Amino acid sequence: MARKMEGGLRGVSHVIVDEIHERDVNTDFMLILLREMIRANRNLRLVLMSATIDITMFSEYFGDCMVLDIEGRTHPVEYYFLEDCVKMVNFVPPPADEKKRKHRQELENATDYAEENCNLKCDPIYGEAVVRSMGEMIEKEVPFELVGALLDKIIGMNIPGAVLIFLPGWNIISLLRKYLQSHSRYGSPSYVILPLHSQIPREDQRLVFRSTPSGVRKIVLATNIAESSITINDVVFVIDFCLSRTKLFTARNNLTSYSTSWASKTNLEQRRGRAGRVRPGFAFHLCSRARFDRLEQHATPEILRTPLHELALLIKLLRLGSVRDFLMKALQPPPLDAVIEAEHTLKEMKALDKNDELTPLGFILARLPIEPRLGKMLIFACVFNLGGAAAVLTSTASLGCDPFLLPPDHRRLTNQQRSFAAGYSSDHLAGLNVFQEWTTERTRRGDESADLFCDQHGFNSSALRVIDDAANQLRAILINLGFPEESLSDAPVNFNLKHNIDCDILSTLLVSGLYPNICFHSDKRKLLTTEGTLALIHKSSVNCMKDIKFTHPFFVFDEKIRTQAVSCKGLSMVNPIQLMLFGCRSAIWKSDDSNDKGIVVIDDWIPFRMSFMTAARIFAFRPALEALLVRTCLRPEGVADLREEDQHVINVLRQLCSPEALKPNAGFDEANNFDSPPRKRFATSSNCPLLSGRSHRNKGYENSYSEKQGFGRYTNCPNRPTDPEQVHDIQCGLWQDPQPQFSNPRYDHVPVNRFSGNYMGARSFGPSGVGNNFNGSSWNSYGAPTFGGYPYQQQQFTNDRFVQPNQRPSIRPHWGVRY
Repeated sequence: MARKMEGGLRGVSHVIVDEIHERDVNTDFMLILLREMIRANRNLRLVLMSATIDITMFSEYFGDCMVLDIEGRTHPVEYYFLEDCVKMVNFVPPPADEKKRKHRQELENATDYAEENCNLKCDPIYGEAVVRSMGEMIEKEVPFELVGALLDKIIGMNIPGAVLIFLPGWNIISLLRKYLQSHSRYGSPSYVILPLHSQIPREDQRLVFRSTPSGVRKIVLATNIAESSITINDVVFVIDFCLSRTKLFTARNNLTSYSTSWASKTNLEQRRGRAGRVRPGFAFHLCSRARFDRLEQHATPEILRTPLHELALLIKLLRLGSVRDFLMKALQPPPLDAVIEAEHTLKEMKALDKNDELTPLGFILARLPIEPRLGKMLIFACVFNLGGAAAVLTSTASLGCDPFLLPPDHRRLTNQQRSFAAGYSSDHLAGLNVFQEWTTERTRRGDESADLFCDQHGFNSSALRVIDDAANQLRAILINLGFPEESLSDAPVNFNLKHNIDCDILSTLLVSGLYPNICFHSDKRKLLTTEGTLALIHKSSVNCMKDIKFTHPFFVFDEKIRTQAVSCKGLSMVNPIQLMLFGCRSAIWKSDDSNDKGIVVIDDWIPFRMSFMTAARIFAFRPALEALLVRTCLRPEGVADLREEDQHVINVLRQLCSPEALKPNAGFDEANNFDSPPRKRFATSSNCPLLSGRSHRNKGYENSYSEKQGFGRYTNCPNRPTDPEQVHDIQCGLWQDPQPQFSNPRYDHVPVNRFSGNYMGARSFGPSGVGNNFNGSSWNSYGAPTFGGYPYQQQQFTNDRFVQPNQRPSIRPHWGVRY
């Protein structure tokens, strides 16, 4: 609705907002808009509705407005808690295997386990057997066998009506559905098991509203979308896991994680009410009474715990003024540091200009219903004609849908499922491969054959349909914005090749889309995250194997899952060059000898041993990529007919992404011998900033050229001379002998002894200096390549020292990147 309000509300007299207690970010955003509109238009009437509203808060927000209390027409609902359910069905938890028993023992030995596990606080009046069974179950891990026993109890009551089961996310919906379909009773035609999730296709959602034939009972597996957003009229029974999947955002390091947490009392009340629509109902809450007493009364508003980047873009798209001023008008304003982080991140991405207005890139990102970084990744992929594959990757990452399906008794992927990674150590590429195989089978033989194909290989057919629908939506949006269809082609990526450069390009772009979600593999399943804390490789990852050896220890990931332990899900291995190109905000140089060998530390925690010139040239290539992206956003249709200079940039990136760029003789050694993120280890006065930006660990370094149009944070001058004769470069054909002859008539008056270069030793990519032949190329002083027709200001490197701008003849600057 917010996007529809770009043209105002002319001709509208009343606006009704239902279920405002949900407090999602879009609802709070809408309330700000509507309150401002009411002040400007006294004839507009606003009606806010909810069965569990905080009346005082909302009334005060709208100037002590009138409150109408209307009695509902619902039937009474009997409700039970976990201990009641255990006693009702005489449930005994299945015996745990050795691994589960060991896991439980570790939890019991934890200092906070007795306080957190409220199952241990079962009232003795329930009897010794119930107390024992409660103690054997871990909170948030309800056995599916208990769900089956409750369904048996419901069937035995001989009361007609549908069963609605509330679950915290899509993955557990898929697992429970698989369990019930394989059950001897519930897998029969007498039962219809339907998933309900916000991202599944609408035609599948509509199935839950249809009445079933006589003798057939409907079982709906849903997230909180069925809590209040929709009403299934024939529901009589509710089984509630009492959990919700919550997005958590830390503005300090711009990191998003997901947590399966307890729902609030208000949520449980709403879910319970679903059972009393047509007749007296029954609700089974699978949390203990002790846990229920500890639940929060209301859920934390989403605007207080979610990234604000998409919202900031929407505010700018609707021309609503300052992001900060607008969000401070919210019912409960978000933390100021989260607002500042959103603005700074968008500026850093070049989605906002220095005046906080949308750039061409920002305009496109505001139209895409995904995280801005993933949107930028998708746009970049279009330049490489990989938009179709990237749409699948971004949809999978945004929705959190797992293309693999694990049976309840398996916690890890099978060898057959892992084989779809094709040796790339990437959950994302494995998912893309699965999606392509499923699409091929579906196109050739139809949906039924595709579903059978998924059952045979352990694929999640429902998740694949959701991903397909979302990817098609993203493609349609970009095509409407002017991107050519061939750039978003669904042509499959060939995973049968021993090495496919398209896979390397996609891995590189994943760094751009998932930054700052970067971690370091230390041992077995252990990972080190950017916060300096330990995490684990999620068991559903293709990278979760015993004694696995990785070519590089660096990974990007989709999300952090917080349950009993923190684990990273959706992992893809990346190499140092990919991190240096797209996965860091700042970089410093520490020299350890006189031969120009040293350590580059990115974002103040990941060190690489390499030559100064190699690092400088990699960082100097970044503005060329940014400039290419700017031109793509200004003329999306130009992707179909790239200029020669742009094609050269693409070719250079392809070479940098290839394994050839990391040969042992390339002067590039990964510093893999640290046990924890060395936050302060390299912070000495002798360090040189290579790349200045807002590190999530420190404030970065000053950049005297950062305000120059088009250069951003990429310019820094080392505080020591560098001997060009000691350079060891990446052997990928990008850089050759570092002593080209300089011949450019425009700057013939500048004396040159050895060769000309920029502060970071980076060559340019002008019309006469692209590719391997650098004769006649011009070099610049801002760490940015020079493109034909857009030369940057010239800087000379002579006699083993850097000539500063005020020490040379005056040269008129030409700025090459404009927003």
